Amino acid sequence: MNTAKTKTGLKTATLVEGQGKKPMIGDTVLIHYILYLGNGVSSSNYDYDNGAYIDELVDSTYEKTPVSDGLPIPIIIGKETLQDKLYSTGDSIKGLDEALLDMNLGGKCRVQIPFHLAYGDLGASSFKTFYGYRCPPYKELDMTVELVEIKELGNKNE
Repeated sequence: MNTAKTKTGLKTATLVEGQGKKPMIGDTVLIHYILYLGNGVSSSNYDYDNGAYIDELVDSTYEKTPVSDGLPIPIIIGKETLQDKLYSTGDSIKGLDEALLDMNLGGKCRVQIPFHLAYGDLGASSFKTFYGYRCPPYKELDMTVELVEIKELGNKNE
């Protein structure tokens, strides 16, 4: 497995080398992801009797859930959710954008996004993140990302 760490601290491990082109800033891409959030992200995995979090909360676009239809989601590379704004379709985070810009179409990688490239020192409420999870301050994100499709900037075939 090919692993790398960028100057910004983003860590990637290539799982599948893509054979297609790479996306650019402003492109809309369709991705599948599995997000491993770990402890402290939801009251639903808190054991109140023992005062500790249990298990690991996972969000995945591969699975059909009440908030996901099991299809890839659109991300507009470079479109961030501003700190005081609600998440809207296409919003991304810096670490995910950085990883996607280095992937080829059809590629799949495991990504560790440091907190400063994710939701920072303030974290994010469920209104500011993909599909409503909460992200605590200083939280590193661990994801598997698959680049399914690239819709170039200005492409009207959506």
